[in-house]
Amino acid sequence: MLDDSTEDPMTRSRIGIGALTALLALLPALPGVAPALAADETGGAHAAMYAAVQQSVDHVHVGDLGEKALVLEQALKCNCGCGLDVHSCQFQMQCDTSPSWSERIRTQLAQGMDPEVIQAGFVADFGPTVLMAPPAQGFNLVGYLLPGMAILMAGVLVGLLARGNGQRNDERLATVGEVSDEDARRLREELALMEEAESPDW
Repeated sequence: MLDDSTEDPMTRSRIGIGALTALLALLPALPGVAPALAADETGGAHAAMYAAVQQSVDHVHVGDLGEKALVLEQALKCNCGCGLDVHSCQFQMQCDTSPSWSERIRTQLAQGMDPEVIQAGFVADFGPTVLMAPPAQGFNLVGYLLPGMAILMAGVLVGLLARGNGQRNDERLATVGEVSDEDARRLREELALMEEAESPDW
């Protein structure tokens, strides 16, 4: 039987919270729970893909094949909606698409296919939007040429404005003729008076 202190709702609440806290503290120590918690850091939907990527020993980009795979993964945009390349998406977003695309790339490279052919296959399957950098042809040329043209036009505009302001300032300046001997003498006297008035009295 519980004593009178445990019948108080606040006391029972504290006991319940304490028991729950102790249970949660022991949970990671149970066998098989810690790896599952580590894999589930980004949510339950991603746990399986996280484990698959972590266990993939083929994903190390070493050697000629690995370097080609890395270049292709960085050239292709994952279509899960993240906007990242296939390589980055595998480790940042952990979606279902990027690991399968990476596996496709490695498999085709191992079969001896050229990287250009593999990339063309992705473009044929998913369209040109799968490329991180669109090809420099057709309307895409506007994207490549527009920034340079804008910088060039801004430079020309600044140059014209600066030149125009310089000419207008020259027109507004009054021309100064020769200084007469009398004006030079008066100027020297005024400067001497100013220096005498500003000199300290020590």
